[in-house]
Amino acid sequence: MTFLGRVIEGTRSGFIRSFESLSVPRYRLLWLGMLFSIGAMQIELVAIAWLAYHLSGSGLTLGLVMAARGLPQLILSPYSGVAADRYDKRQLLVWSQSAVTAVALVTAALVHTGVIEVWHLVALGLAQGVATPFTMPTRTALIPDLVPERQIPNALALESTGRNINRVVAPAISGVLLAINPAWAFYAIALVYGLAALTLYRLPSGLRGEGAKGGVFREMGSGFLYIWARPSLFALMTLAYVPILIGMPFQSLLPIFQQEVLRVNERALGFMFTSIGVGAIIGSIVVAAMAESPHKARVQIGCGVVFGFFLLAFALSRDYWLSIVLLLLVGFFSTGYLTLNRMLVGMQTERAMYGRVMAIYGMTWSVMPIALLPYGALVDVFGVSATVAGGGILVSVFIAAVALSFSRYYLRNPIESTAPGRVRNVPDIT
Repeated sequence: MTFLGRVIEGTRSGFIRSFESLSVPRYRLLWLGMLFSIGAMQIELVAIAWLAYHLSGSGLTLGLVMAARGLPQLILSPYSGVAADRYDKRQLLVWSQSAVTAVALVTAALVHTGVIEVWHLVALGLAQGVATPFTMPTRTALIPDLVPERQIPNALALESTGRNINRVVAPAISGVLLAINPAWAFYAIALVYGLAALTLYRLPSGLRGEGAKGGVFREMGSGFLYIWARPSLFALMTLAYVPILIGMPFQSLLPIFQQEVLRVNERALGFMFTSIGVGAIIGSIVVAAMAESPHKARVQIGCGVVFGFFLLAFALSRDYWLSIVLLLLVGFFSTGYLTLNRMLVGMQTERAMYGRVMAIYGMTWSVMPIALLPYGALVDVFGVSATVAGGGILVSVFIAAVALSFSRYYLRNPIESTAPGRVRNVPDIT
């Protein structure tokens, strides 16, 4: 075979490997339910941010609305991991999706009748925040039960790919619906959340965790101590938390860029989110193809540093189409970074601890809305461009510094999966 033929064949086989875990029927069902759930969440991300800023005209108020959704998630996330390792996972998923469907229906009714106020968004955000944290750790804890061991990294990466498919389609849908009638966007959110609940209901029951048999608080603490006792896992968690806190809040600030910096309409706002999604889906597919690569840790660091650079460039842009290109690059590198990080966390975690560890990982997305409070205050003082530009600089500097500080444990040592075995060397906190 010629060199070109080998390249084409390798590319084709790599592309096929990117989707191999979808050949497992039960995983396909989980993946489809996730596709509906994240689709609703992405439509909601645009619609809630737009509505909060439309009602108040304040970055701080927008941050308050988002923080209301994040605070219950932050408090309940450690318990949600214990629940994922202890109770029937299908029931947890169906309950969570049914609850957020109900919240979305109430929001749609308030918008439809024209009585919606900021305090409604805060109260409904608190209600949704109670149900949401049970979704991600439970879904992730199900993956080792549904696919063969060697396909776990690929399945984790494909979960990110499904999430990012929605980041392409859902924001554009949200922008169009908001431009026609904002109530339609919220009814669409309720409909898609409902489809997620119906799809996940078809998963097999009885998939109950076996790793959390002690008291609730003891098991919650064991998740934190498990991470603390493993320097490479602790480094991965650190590399997840801070960039998400100081980098990713920019997405909720896009309505401010739309109205005050780029001065475009709601449809254009939807395409700004879509541009991030296009880059994100390409990034997650590339990562899924390299699931067996020994260089994942180094690639992650590179993606993170470049993510911060392009975030800075976007914040300084004043041209809409240049901003669209920069957002695509931000989506590509941020998703490559976060997908690799999540994949490596999963590979470092033993199966009995999956729920608790991934719940702690999932707290990053609970803390991010809370981080919008100081972000929103900074926006009101310094402007949205300066605030996001500063976040981009901090992301690049922080990732490089942590990678150097933990290089002994993280970059130089091979990352090996211990997922299928029982938990070894878990600290006892009694």
